[in-house]
Amino acid sequence: MIVYILKRLAIAIPTLLLLIVLSFLLMHAAPGGPFTQERGLPPEVLANLNAKYGLDQPLWRQITSYVWGIVSAFDFGPSFVYKDRSVNDIIAQGFPVTLTYGFLSFLVAVLVGVTLGAIAAVRHNTVIDYFAVGLSIGAQVLPNFVMAPILVLVFTLALHWLPGGGWRFNDPHFWVMPVIALSTSYMASIARIMRSSMLEVLTSNHIRTARAKGLSGLRIVLRHALKPALLPVISYLGPAFVAMITGSVIVDIYFSTGGIGKAFVDSALNRDYAVMMGITILVGALTILFNLVVDIIYGWIDPKIRY
Repeated sequence: MIVYILKRLAIAIPTLLLLIVLSFLLMHAAPGGPFTQERGLPPEVLANLNAKYGLDQPLWRQITSYVWGIVSAFDFGPSFVYKDRSVNDIIAQGFPVTLTYGFLSFLVAVLVGVTLGAIAAVRHNTVIDYFAVGLSIGAQVLPNFVMAPILVLVFTLALHWLPGGGWRFNDPHFWVMPVIALSTSYMASIARIMRSSMLEVLTSNHIRTARAKGLSGLRIVLRHALKPALLPVISYLGPAFVAMITGSVIVDIYFSTGGIGKAFVDSALNRDYAVMMGITILVGALTILFNLVVDIIYGWIDPKIRY
Protein backbone atom coordinates (compact mmCIF):
# COMPACT_ATOMS: atom_id res chain seq x y z
CA MET A 1 0.00 0.00 0.00
CA ILE A 2 2.85 2.41 0.79
CA VAL A 3 4.42 1.76 -2.62
CA TYR A 4 1.05 2.39 -4.26
CA ILE A 5 0.66 5.71 -2.41
CA LEU A 6 4.16 6.81 -3.45
CA LYS A 7 3.40 5.94 -7.07
CA ARG A 8 0.20 7.94 -6.98
CA LEU A 9 2.03 10.92 -5.46
CA ALA A 10 4.67 10.66 -8.18
CA ILE A 11 1.89 10.85 -10.78
CA ALA A 12 0.08 13.66 -8.97
CA ILE A 13 3.00 16.11 -9.17
CA PRO A 14 3.33 16.18 -13.00
CA THR A 15 -0.48 16.15 -13.26
CA LEU A 16 -0.68 19.29 -11.16
CA LEU A 17 2.12 20.93 -13.16
CA LEU A 18 0.27 20.10 -16.37
CA LEU A 19 -2.87 21.67 -14.92
CA ILE A 20 -0.96 24.86 -14.10
CA VAL A 21 0.57 25.11 -17.58
CA LEU A 22 -2.71 24.42 -19.41
CA SER A 23 -4.62 26.90 -17.24
CA PHE A 24 -1.94 29.52 -17.84
CA LEU A 25 -2.05 28.98 -21.61
CA LEU A 26 -5.85 29.10 -21.72
CA MET A 27 -5.82 32.28 -19.67
CA HIS A 28 -3.49 34.00 -22.14
CA ALA A 29 -5.44 32.61 -25.13
CA ALA A 30 -8.61 34.38 -23.98
CA PRO A 31 -9.30 37.69 -25.74
CA GLY A 32 -8.48 40.85 -23.86
CA GLY A 33 -6.35 41.09 -20.78
CA PRO A 34 -6.45 41.88 -17.06
CA PHE A 35 -6.13 45.60 -17.74
CA THR A 36 -8.56 45.75 -20.67
CA GLN A 37 -11.42 47.97 -19.61
CA GLU A 38 -14.40 49.51 -21.36
CA ARG A 39 -12.39 52.73 -21.50
CA GLY A 40 -9.01 51.96 -23.03
CA LEU A 41 -5.88 52.92 -21.11
CA PRO A 42 -3.18 55.05 -22.70
CA PRO A 43 -0.43 52.89 -24.26
CA GLU A 44 2.17 54.23 -21.83
CA VAL A 45 0.07 53.32 -18.78
CA LEU A 46 -0.74 49.88 -20.19
CA ALA A 47 2.95 49.24 -20.89
CA ASN A 48 3.87 50.21 -17.33
CA LEU A 49 1.22 47.91 -15.88
CA ASN A 50 2.34 44.99 -18.03
CA ALA A 51 5.94 45.60 -16.97
CA LYS A 52 4.99 45.77 -13.28
CA TYR A 53 3.21 42.41 -13.35
CA GLY A 54 5.67 40.76 -15.77
CA LEU A 55 3.16 40.45 -18.59
CA ASP A 56 5.61 41.93 -21.08
CA GLN A 57 7.93 38.93 -20.78
CA PRO A 58 7.84 35.92 -23.12
CA LEU A 59 5.16 33.38 -22.28
CA TRP A 60 7.60 30.60 -21.36
CA ARG A 61 9.34 32.91 -18.89
CA GLN A 62 6.03 33.93 -17.30
CA ILE A 63 5.07 30.28 -16.82
CA THR A 64 8.49 29.43 -15.39
CA SER A 65 8.42 32.33 -12.94
CA TYR A 66 4.87 31.52 -11.88
CA VAL A 67 5.57 27.83 -11.26
CA TRP A 68 8.81 28.63 -9.42
CA GLY A 69 6.99 31.09 -7.17
CA ILE A 70 4.47 28.38 -6.23
CA VAL A 71 7.08 25.66 -5.70
CA SER A 72 9.61 27.75 -3.78
CA ALA A 73 7.39 30.03 -1.68
CA PHE A 74 3.79 28.87 -2.28
CA ASP A 75 3.15 32.33 -3.71
CA PHE A 76 0.36 32.75 -6.27
CA GLY A 77 1.35 36.32 -7.02
CA PRO A 78 -0.49 39.65 -6.64
CA SER A 79 -4.06 40.33 -7.62
CA PHE A 80 -4.46 42.33 -10.83
CA VAL A 81 -7.60 44.10 -9.63
CA TYR A 82 -7.39 44.44 -5.83
CA LYS A 83 -4.44 46.70 -5.08
CA ASP A 84 -2.06 45.74 -2.27
CA ARG A 85 -3.68 42.28 -2.00
CA SER A 86 -2.15 39.00 -3.05
CA VAL A 87 -3.95 35.89 -4.26
CA ASN A 88 -2.82 34.15 -1.07
CA ASP A 89 -4.64 36.81 0.98
CA ILE A 90 -7.87 36.40 -0.98
CA ILE A 91 -7.78 32.59 -0.67
CA ALA A 92 -6.85 32.79 3.02
CA GLN A 93 -9.85 35.04 3.65
CA GLY A 94 -12.46 33.02 1.74
CA PHE A 95 -11.32 29.41 1.98
CA PRO A 96 -11.84 28.94 5.76
CA VAL A 97 -15.47 29.97 5.33
CA THR A 98 -15.95 27.63 2.40
CA LEU A 99 -14.11 24.84 4.20
CA THR A 100 -16.36 25.18 7.25
CA TYR A 101 -19.75 24.97 5.60
CA GLY A 102 -18.44 22.58 2.93
CA PHE A 103 -17.15 20.09 5.50
CA LEU A 104 -20.37 20.34 7.52
CA SER A 105 -22.39 19.80 4.34
CA PHE A 106 -20.28 16.75 3.54
CA LEU A 107 -20.89 15.24 6.99
CA VAL A 108 -24.64 15.85 6.78
CA ALA A 109 -24.87 14.44 3.24
CA VAL A 110 -22.89 11.29 4.09
CA LEU A 111 -24.53 10.52 7.44
CA VAL A 112 -28.10 11.14 6.27
CA GLY A 113 -27.61 9.67 2.79
CA VAL A 114 -25.92 6.44 3.91
CA THR A 115 -28.40 5.92 6.77
CA LEU A 116 -31.41 6.63 4.57
CA GLY A 117 -30.20 4.38 1.77
CA ALA A 118 -29.33 1.51 4.09
CA ILE A 119 -32.67 1.62 5.90
CA ALA A 120 -34.54 1.80 2.59
CA ALA A 121 -32.71 -1.31 1.34
CA VAL A 122 -33.24 -3.29 4.54
CA ARG A 123 -36.94 -2.32 4.59
CA HIS A 124 -37.36 -2.90 0.86
CA ASN A 125 -40.88 -2.36 -0.54
CA THR A 126 -42.23 -1.00 2.73
CA VAL A 127 -43.55 2.41 3.70
CA ILE A 128 -40.08 3.36 4.96
CA ASP A 129 -38.57 2.47 1.60
CA TYR A 130 -41.16 4.49 -0.30
CA PHE A 131 -40.64 7.44 2.02
CA ALA A 132 -36.85 7.32 1.61
CA VAL A 133 -37.08 7.07 -2.18
CA GLY A 134 -39.60 9.92 -2.33
CA LEU A 135 -37.46 12.10 -0.08
CA SER A 136 -34.38 11.40 -2.22
CA ILE A 137 -36.21 12.24 -5.44
CA GLY A 138 -37.58 15.43 -3.91
CA ALA A 139 -34.14 16.51 -2.73
CA GLN A 140 -32.62 15.62 -6.10
CA VAL A 141 -34.98 17.86 -8.06
CA LEU A 142 -34.26 20.81 -5.74
CA PRO A 143 -30.69 21.88 -6.54
CA ASN A 144 -28.98 24.50 -4.42
CA PHE A 145 -29.95 27.40 -6.71
CA VAL A 146 -33.60 26.48 -6.05
CA MET A 147 -33.19 25.45 -2.41
CA ALA A 148 -31.31 28.60 -1.36
CA PRO A 149 -34.03 31.18 -2.17
CA ILE A 150 -36.72 28.86 -0.75
CA LEU A 151 -34.82 28.65 2.54
CA VAL A 152 -34.45 32.42 2.68
CA LEU A 153 -38.15 32.94 1.97
CA VAL A 154 -39.26 30.43 4.62
CA PHE A 155 -36.78 30.73 7.49
CA THR A 156 -35.82 34.40 7.14
CA LEU A 157 -38.68 36.35 5.63
CA ALA A 158 -41.61 34.26 6.87
CA LEU A 159 -40.53 32.71 10.18
CA HIS A 160 -37.66 35.08 11.12
CA TRP A 161 -35.73 32.16 12.60
CA LEU A 162 -32.40 32.44 10.77
CA PRO A 163 -30.33 35.29 9.29
CA GLY A 164 -30.68 35.59 5.55
CA GLY A 165 -27.03 36.31 4.86
CA GLY A 166 -23.58 36.95 6.23
CA TRP A 167 -21.20 34.68 8.09
CA ARG A 168 -19.95 34.33 11.65
CA PHE A 169 -17.75 31.45 12.73
CA ASN A 170 -18.99 31.61 16.33
CA ASP A 171 -22.71 31.66 15.49
CA PRO A 172 -24.21 28.38 14.16
CA HIS A 173 -27.33 30.25 13.04
CA PHE A 174 -25.35 31.43 10.00
CA TRP A 175 -24.35 27.85 9.15
CA VAL A 176 -27.76 26.19 8.92
CA MET A 177 -29.12 27.41 5.57
CA PRO A 178 -25.83 27.18 3.61
CA VAL A 179 -25.33 23.61 4.86
CA ILE A 180 -28.88 22.58 3.98
CA ALA A 181 -28.74 24.21 0.54
CA LEU A 182 -25.41 22.60 -0.32
CA SER A 183 -25.95 19.12 1.13
CA THR A 184 -29.46 18.16 -0.01
CA SER A 185 -28.74 17.18 -3.62
CA TYR A 186 -25.58 15.27 -2.64
CA MET A 187 -27.47 13.55 0.16
CA ALA A 188 -30.09 12.38 -2.33
CA SER A 189 -27.46 10.95 -4.68
CA ILE A 190 -25.68 9.15 -1.85
CA ALA A 191 -28.99 7.67 -0.61
CA ARG A 192 -29.89 6.34 -4.06
CA ILE A 193 -26.44 4.82 -4.60
CA MET A 194 -26.41 3.30 -1.12
CA ARG A 195 -29.87 1.78 -1.52
CA SER A 196 -29.01 0.14 -4.85
CA SER A 197 -25.69 -1.16 -3.58
CA MET A 198 -27.14 -2.49 -0.33
CA LEU A 199 -29.94 -4.31 -2.18
CA GLU A 200 -27.35 -6.05 -4.33
CA VAL A 201 -25.17 -7.01 -1.36
CA LEU A 202 -28.12 -8.35 0.66
CA THR A 203 -28.83 -10.91 -2.09
CA SER A 204 -25.23 -12.18 -2.26
CA ASN A 205 -24.09 -15.62 -1.15
CA HIS A 206 -22.17 -14.61 1.96
CA ILE A 207 -25.26 -12.83 3.33
CA ARG A 208 -27.34 -15.97 2.75
CA THR A 209 -24.70 -17.96 4.63
CA ALA A 210 -24.77 -15.51 7.53
CA ARG A 211 -28.53 -15.78 7.74
CA ALA A 212 -28.34 -19.58 7.61
CA LYS A 213 -26.00 -19.50 10.60
CA GLY A 214 -28.66 -17.65 12.57
CA LEU A 215 -27.00 -14.25 12.88
CA SER A 216 -29.25 -11.33 13.74
CA GLY A 217 -30.34 -8.92 11.04
CA LEU A 218 -28.58 -5.96 12.66
CA ARG A 219 -25.29 -7.84 12.91
CA ILE A 220 -25.55 -8.99 9.30
CA VAL A 221 -26.04 -5.44 8.10
CA LEU A 222 -23.32 -3.85 10.25
CA ARG A 223 -20.67 -6.58 10.08
CA HIS A 224 -21.14 -8.17 6.66
CA ALA A 225 -23.20 -5.95 4.35
CA LEU A 226 -22.27 -2.37 5.17
CA LYS A 227 -18.61 -2.35 4.10
CA PRO A 228 -19.04 -3.88 0.61
CA ALA A 229 -22.17 -1.76 0.06
CA LEU A 230 -20.13 1.39 0.73
CA LEU A 231 -17.73 0.84 -2.20
CA PRO A 232 -19.89 2.57 -4.87
CA VAL A 233 -20.69 5.34 -2.39
CA ILE A 234 -17.01 5.98 -1.68
CA SER A 235 -16.24 6.29 -5.38
CA TYR A 236 -18.84 9.08 -5.52
CA LEU A 237 -17.60 10.79 -2.35
CA GLY A 238 -14.23 11.84 -3.83
CA PRO A 239 -15.47 14.41 -6.38
CA ALA A 240 -18.48 15.26 -4.18
CA PHE A 241 -16.22 16.13 -1.26
CA VAL A 242 -14.08 18.42 -3.44
CA ALA A 243 -17.20 20.07 -4.88
CA MET A 244 -18.55 20.83 -1.40
CA ILE A 245 -15.22 21.82 0.15
CA THR A 246 -14.30 24.21 -2.63
CA GLY A 247 -17.68 25.84 -2.21
CA SER A 248 -20.71 26.66 -4.23
CA VAL A 249 -21.06 29.87 -6.15
CA ILE A 250 -24.82 29.81 -5.54
CA VAL A 251 -24.38 29.43 -1.78
CA ASP A 252 -21.86 32.26 -1.64
CA ILE A 253 -24.06 34.58 -3.69
CA TYR A 254 -27.39 33.90 -2.01
CA PHE A 255 -26.10 33.87 1.56
CA SER A 256 -23.20 36.33 1.17
CA THR A 257 -20.86 34.02 3.07
CA GLY A 258 -17.67 35.48 1.59
CA GLY A 259 -16.32 32.12 0.38
CA ILE A 260 -14.02 31.49 -2.56
CA GLY A 261 -16.89 30.60 -4.88
CA LYS A 262 -17.91 34.23 -5.30
CA ALA A 263 -14.25 35.28 -5.45
CA PHE A 264 -13.77 32.92 -8.39
CA VAL A 265 -16.75 34.36 -10.29
CA ASP A 266 -15.69 37.94 -9.52
CA SER A 267 -12.17 37.19 -10.77
CA ALA A 268 -13.60 35.91 -14.07
CA LEU A 269 -15.84 38.96 -14.51
CA ASN A 270 -13.02 41.36 -13.55
CA ARG A 271 -10.41 39.43 -15.55
CA ASP A 272 -8.33 38.99 -12.44
CA TYR A 273 -6.42 36.09 -13.94
CA ALA A 274 -4.11 35.66 -10.97
CA VAL A 275 -7.03 34.88 -8.63
CA MET A 276 -8.56 32.57 -11.23
CA MET A 277 -5.29 30.66 -11.49
CA GLY A 278 -4.89 30.41 -7.73
CA ILE A 279 -8.38 29.00 -7.12
CA THR A 280 -8.09 26.66 -10.12
CA ILE A 281 -4.84 25.24 -8.75
CA LEU A 282 -6.40 24.88 -5.29
CA VAL A 283 -9.36 22.93 -6.68
CA GLY A 284 -7.07 20.75 -8.82
CA ALA A 285 -4.79 19.94 -5.90
CA LEU A 286 -7.75 19.04 -3.66
CA THR A 287 -9.22 16.85 -6.41
CA ILE A 288 -5.98 14.90 -6.78
CA LEU A 289 -5.56 14.60 -3.01
CA PHE A 290 -9.05 13.32 -2.24
CA ASN A 291 -9.06 10.91 -5.17
CA LEU A 292 -5.95 9.42 -3.59
CA VAL A 293 -7.73 9.26 -0.22
CA VAL A 294 -10.68 7.49 -1.86
CA ASP A 295 -8.37 4.91 -3.42
CA ILE A 296 -6.72 4.26 -0.04
CA ILE A 297 -10.13 3.78 1.62
CA TYR A 298 -11.08 1.45 -1.21
CA GLY A 299 -8.05 -0.72 -0.46
CA TRP A 300 -8.88 -0.72 3.26
CA ILE A 301 -12.47 -1.84 2.70
CA ASP A 302 -11.74 -4.38 -0.04
CA PRO A 303 -8.28 -6.00 0.29
CA LYS A 304 -8.59 -7.49 -3.22
CA ILE A 305 -8.16 -3.99 -4.71
CA ARG A 306 -4.67 -3.71 -3.18
CA TYR A 307 -3.45 -6.38 -5.58
